[in-house]
Amino acid sequence: DSINKGLTSGVFGTIMVIGFMLIYYRASGVIANSALVLNILFIFAGLAILNATLTMPGIAGIVLSIGMAVDSNILIFERMREESDIGKSVRSSIETGFGKAFLTIVDSQVTTLISALALFWFGTGPIKGFAITLSLGILCNLFTALFCSRLLFDTLHVFKPLKQLKFLRFTKKPNYNFLGIKKTTFIISGITSAIGLFALIQITLGHANLGVDFTGGSLLQYKAETSFTMEEVRKAFSRNNVEGVDLQEVENESRLMVKVKKSEEVLSGISETITSTLTKELPEKKFVLESQSEIGSSVSSALRDKAFLAILLSLGGIVVYLAIRFDFRFGVGALIATLHDILCVIGICWLVDIEFTLLIVTALLTLAGYSVNDSVIVFDRIRENLHKSEERSISDVINLSVNQVLSRTIVTGLTTILSILALYFLGGSIIHDFSFTLLIGIIIGTYSSVFVASPILTLFPEKKI
Repeated sequence: DSINKGLTSGVFGTIMVIGFMLIYYRASGVIANSALVLNILFIFAGLAILNATLTMPGIAGIVLSIGMAVDSNILIFERMREESDIGKSVRSSIETGFGKAFLTIVDSQVTTLISALALFWFGTGPIKGFAITLSLGILCNLFTALFCSRLLFDTLHVFKPLKQLKFLRFTKKPNYNFLGIKKTTFIISGITSAIGLFALIQITLGHANLGVDFTGGSLLQYKAETSFTMEEVRKAFSRNNVEGVDLQEVENESRLMVKVKKSEEVLSGISETITSTLTKELPEKKFVLESQSEIGSSVSSALRDKAFLAILLSLGGIVVYLAIRFDFRFGVGALIATLHDILCVIGICWLVDIEFTLLIVTALLTLAGYSVNDSVIVFDRIRENLHKSEERSISDVINLSVNQVLSRTIVTGLTTILSILALYFLGGSIIHDFSFTLLIGIIIGTYSSVFVASPILTLFPEKKI
């Protein structure tokens, strides 16, 4: 049920992204959309070859992959725009745009791939599903963005239909002093991170709205004689004030799985209440309780601990990679920015009393990948400008670099938000909290790439990179 709604909303979100790219990038948008469609087809082909089962965490990985696929083309187009603005020909703009964007795309994809591999090796079932689809998406994206898009551009240029590069733009030549408000943004980030840390402690102590994945509880399995819909079951439970349960349908078997949190088990006869509700509200379905088993909190703790270990190892791998490719300072900056984003999102979810489940953990993993990708894009431009002008101070270079990639930051954030808005409004109640978490996280991640990750570099002694 939730997977079908997730796929439907994902398709609608992709259509909105395609429409935006056509309007904003014109003819180049057609090429980007062609590469995006190929990317999605390759991902599903890969899943079919691996005989992988698509889950909600898997859909989350696809959503992140779509965002990164669009981002790769946006990076190339913005580089092409810069070359075109200084008077270069279409051919030269295409060649230089792809050339300058190549390493940036590779760095951003590799850092996210490191996260995905760590999650695969040390994660559990749902986490591995996320890692598999994300890894497939990254590999497909490298091929479609760097090879397929280039092939389409070259083909169009050879046959002369692409006579000039026409793009819309949010700002012509931005020149904002982002570091001028560094102290203010650091204070804001510090306060929100502190709230997130406090929330994380509360979650660890069990003083938050935890789902059955973390609390343990009971698992009830029902068999119906005739087919039913999840919407019918939810309405039946709602009319009888049956709360604190997670519902899951076993497709093509007319079976219903009901998870009850341990905190709800103090209610006398919870299984009798659920059985009575199904019998009274849906008598024609003839539900029968097949089995009842306990979900140990120790199992849930193991899942949580493995997810936590996977996140730590993936972040450690990213720091090492960035230290080798860039400089140790960049690795630390990306690490702090990513932790900042995760803590801020945890804090907001805790404040609005969202139930913490493995699905929310998956959303946090998605945001970690997005945050790292966003930071690396800015870092790559900072490194490039530092090599171009060694006389400039690090603060001047950071301001210049952030302004140069500002258009890309806005467009990428907007296209990703469009995809997630579709999940939020069309995905149904099951993934409402999941999509809300993603939506808040993308906004915070975009903010941190400008106001957290880059300004952190100014805290280190200046030296040649």
